[in-house]
Amino acid sequence: MTEPDPQLAYLRDQRLAAHALSPAPVWLWSTDAEHILWANPAGAAIFDAASPGEASALHFQTKHPASAQIARLVATLPGGDTPRLERLRGFGAALGGMLICLCSRLTLADNATAILIVSTERAARDLSLPDRARRLLADFSSPAALFTADGELIDAQPAAQTLLGDRRDLIALDAERLAREATHNGIAEGEISVGQISMLKLGAGSTFTLLAVFAGPAETSAVDSEATDMAPKTSDSTTSETHPPRLPLRFVWQTDAEGRFSLATQEFPELLGPKTSAVLDRNWTEIAQTLTLDPQGQIAAAMAARQTFSGIVLLWPIDDSDDQMVVEMSGLPVFDREREFTGFRGFGICRDRKTPESTKDHPEMATESSPPSDDDPAAMVLPFPFEPRGQEPKPESQEHSAFRELARELSERLKRSPGGRTAAASDDFGAEPAVPVAQPAREPPKQLPDIQGSRPILDRLPVGILVYRLSTLVYANRAFLEWTGYTTLDELSEAGGLDSLFIESKDNSSSPDSKGSGKSLTIATVSGTQKPVDGRLLSAAWNNENVLVLMVDTRSASGEKTPPAPITDAERENRELRAILDTATDGVLVLDATGSILSANRSAQALFGYDAADFASHTLDDLLAPESRRAAHEQLERLTNSRGAGMLNAGYEAIGRVRQGGLVPLYITMGRIEGSEKLCAVLRDVTAWKRSAEELNTAKQAAEKASVAKSEFLAKMSHEIRTPLNAIIGFSEVMMDERFGPIGNERYRQYLKDIHASGGHLISLLNDLVDLSKIEAGILDLTFVSVNLNDLLQQCVAIMQQQANRERVIIRTALAPNLPHIIADARSLRQIALNLLSNSIKYTGAGGQVIVSTALTDDQEVVLRVRDTGNGMSKEDLETALEPFRRADATGQWGSTGSGLGLPITKALVEANHARFRIASEVGDGTLVEVAFPTTRLLAH
Repeated sequence: MTEPDPQLAYLRDQRLAAHALSPAPVWLWSTDAEHILWANPAGAAIFDAASPGEASALHFQTKHPASAQIARLVATLPGGDTPRLERLRGFGAALGGMLICLCSRLTLADNATAILIVSTERAARDLSLPDRARRLLADFSSPAALFTADGELIDAQPAAQTLLGDRRDLIALDAERLAREATHNGIAEGEISVGQISMLKLGAGSTFTLLAVFAGPAETSAVDSEATDMAPKTSDSTTSETHPPRLPLRFVWQTDAEGRFSLATQEFPELLGPKTSAVLDRNWTEIAQTLTLDPQGQIAAAMAARQTFSGIVLLWPIDDSDDQMVVEMSGLPVFDREREFTGFRGFGICRDRKTPESTKDHPEMATESSPPSDDDPAAMVLPFPFEPRGQEPKPESQEHSAFRELARELSERLKRSPGGRTAAASDDFGAEPAVPVAQPAREPPKQLPDIQGSRPILDRLPVGILVYRLSTLVYANRAFLEWTGYTTLDELSEAGGLDSLFIESKDNSSSPDSKGSGKSLTIATVSGTQKPVDGRLLSAAWNNENVLVLMVDTRSASGEKTPPAPITDAERENRELRAILDTATDGVLVLDATGSILSANRSAQALFGYDAADFASHTLDDLLAPESRRAAHEQLERLTNSRGAGMLNAGYEAIGRVRQGGLVPLYITMGRIEGSEKLCAVLRDVTAWKRSAEELNTAKQAAEKASVAKSEFLAKMSHEIRTPLNAIIGFSEVMMDERFGPIGNERYRQYLKDIHASGGHLISLLNDLVDLSKIEAGILDLTFVSVNLNDLLQQCVAIMQQQANRERVIIRTALAPNLPHIIADARSLRQIALNLLSNSIKYTGAGGQVIVSTALTDDQEVVLRVRDTGNGMSKEDLETALEPFRRADATGQWGSTGSGLGLPITKALVEANHARFRIASEVGDGTLVEVAFPTTRLLAH
C-alpha cells in the first residue's frame, strides 16, 4: 500500500471494509507470518493493541504460536480468494480451545498476497459499536467520522468534531447524495459545506456504517462565512422575502417517548411562518388537531402502534396566506440499547406550495384520498414548479423512481387498443404475449387484482416476492428475506431498501436457453454477495393502490451456468459428524450383528495400525486377544436381542491386539445405532491410565510401608525410653521430698529439680511424637461427645493462670452467652486450648495480654479465638512454625523454642475434630488463632 494513510488504503478494499466494524475478530497477515497488515478493532484487541494501526506495528517471532499457524496456512491455502475452514489455537479462543475461522489467500491492489482470517464467532471480550468505531478512527491522520446507515453520527476524531460543529447527521451536512453513492458503489467523493470529503461504505447488515474522511474545510466556505459575519444583518421579514427557501426542502423531525414534536433545523418553521410554528413544540396529536393535519389519523395510528410509516402527504398551512405546503412525512420508532422506546425520528420533504388556483385547475388534488383519473395521463404528473435559479438541484433517488413509474404508466396507456380494452401489461423484464380482443364493445378498464389478502399464501411460496411502490418497500415474503439474508422488512428498509439490493438485469433473449419469460438478474444479499436469479416484474393492487411486484426464482438463472446442487442438511450433518469422529481421540467402529467391521474412524486406524479399507475384511474378534473375545460376544448378543434403540452398556475392560502383534489395554463401550441394526463400539486406549494406576499403587504401598515402619519405631522408642524415664522422674521426686533423709547441699536440691523437669519434658515430647504419628496414620482414638466450649475454656484458663502470673501476663476472657454445645473429643479439645494458651503466654512479653473469646457467627459457626499482644511473626516464619520439627529463627516469637511440635499437633487435632484452623500474625502486631466449628458439628438446641 503506497497511500500516506495505510489503514484507510486497506479500507478501500471492499473485502476488508465488510469486516471493519464486525464484532468478530478479523486479521490480514503478511505471507512471512511476522506482521499483521490490517485488523479490525476486535482483532487488534486480541493482541492487546488499542487500534488496527497499533496491531500492524507488532512483530511476531517465528516461534510464536500464531506465526507458526499462519506459516502453515501460507503453505497450504489455495489461491483465488477461496475460503477454507480452519481451527486455530489461540487467537482469542478460550484456554485450551480452538477458534473456527474462514481463511483465504488474497491478492491486494499492489499485487502483493496476504492471508485473510475471518473468525466465525466472537472471541475474548466484546467491544461495543462506539468503542469499535473509536478504535478504528484512532489511526487516521485526516479528520474522519463514522455515521450509521440512517446518517446519525457514531463517533468522530477531535479534528472532525471541529469541522462538524453542532451537526450530528448527514442530512445536516448536506451529504445525502454522497451517502447514497457510497451505499451503491462502496466509495464516493465530493465537496460539501465543510469541504472536500471521501465517503466509504463499511460493514454489512447490523454493522453497516459510512466512513467520512474530510480533506479540511473548503476555502470558499471560509470566505463565505467571513463575508456573512461582516455583512450587516437584516430583519427576518426582509430575509424571508429576499431569500425564500428553495424547494424541495428536506428537514429532520423527532418526538420523545410522550410524543412531543421537535425539529432539528429552522428552515421548515421559517417556511411556515411564526404563527404556525408556534404550535410545533407540542404533542403530535395536538398539532394535528390545531392545524387540521392528517384528517385520517394515519401518522397518529402509526405512532400509537410504534410502526414505521413512509410517504404520508400532509397539507401544512402557511401564515397569512391561503396557500398550503405539500409535505411528505416519513418516520420510524427509535429504541435505546435496552430496547426501551424513546420516541420517533424521521424526515419530511416539502415538495410544493399548493395554491387555491391550482386546486381549481386540478380537481384531483383537492383531497388526499381521491385517486387520479385513469383517463387523464396528465393527472399522474407530480407538480414541480419552476423557479429561476442559478443551479438546478439534482433529483433524489425517490424522485427518479417516481418519474420511472409515471413513464411506465403513461407508456402503457398509449398502448391501449382502439376498442378501449388495455393490452396486457408489460413488465420491466420481458414482454407478455398480447391477449386477443374478444369483443369490440367498450368496457370499463380492468381492475388490477388486490393481492394484499394473499399474504399467508405468498409466505409459503418457494419463490421470492417483493412488493414496493416507488422507493417504499411494502411487503416481502419469507423466501425473499431468507434468500437475501435479512430477518425483517424493516431491516431491509434500514439497509437502504431497493438501493441496497443492487438489482442489475441482463437481457437473456440471445441466450439459447431463454424462454422469453423474463430476464436474468443479479441481486446483492446482506453480505454483499451477488447472486443470479430469474426475475419478473408485474403490476398489482395493494390496499387499493398500484404497486410493483418483483418475483425472483432463486432456483436457477437463465444465461448463467447452473450452480451445483446444494448440499442437503442431512449430507452436511453427516459430514460434520464424520469430521467430529475423525478428530476424537477414541477409536469408533461401526459393526453389524455378526461383529463384522463396516467402518472405522481415523483414531481406530491409528490405534490398530490398519487402513480404512483393511477393516472391511476383519471382525471385532480379529482386534481382540483370545481372552477378551467371550465378553465381546456376550455384549454383541445382548445388544442384538435387545429392543431398546440406542441402548448402551456400562463398558468393560479388554485386551486389544494391534497389527504389529503387540497388545494394548482397552476400555470398550458398545451400543445400538437408533433406527438401524448396526452397532457402534467405542474403544479407548487406557495404557496411560494403567501405567498411572500402577505408579500410584506402588507409591501408596511405599507410603504405607514407611508409615508402618515409623509407627513401629515410635512405639518401640516410646516403650524403651519411658521405663528409664519413669525411674528417673520417680527417684528424683523421692529425693526432692527427702523421704530417707535431708540433702546436705542446696545445689543438689536444685539439680534434682532440673533432673525432674528434664524428665517431664522428655515424656511430653514422647507423647507429642506418638500423638502426631497416630494422627498421620489415622488411628487416633477420638470420642465425640457434646462439649460445653465455654466451661472447657474456663477450666483451661484456670490451669494456665498460675503460669500467666509468673510471666506477668494478663488473661482476659470474652465468652458468648447461650453458646450452642459442639460435638468434639473433649480430651483433644482441652489439649488444643492448653497449647494455644501456653504458647500465647510464653511468647507475650511482661505486661502483655492474652484474650480468649468465643462467638456464634452469622453463618451459624461456633468460633474459638485466642489473641495475644506479642511480637508476632512474618509470613515466612508462620509457614515455618506450622511444619513439624521446625522453629522460627527470631526469638520471642511463635515456635522459637521447644520441640517444634506444638502448632503442627494443634492444627492436626483441630482438623481431626472436623473444624477449621486459621492463624494470622503480623510482626509487632501480635497473633490471632481461630478455630471454627461448622454447623454440622453443632448440637441442636
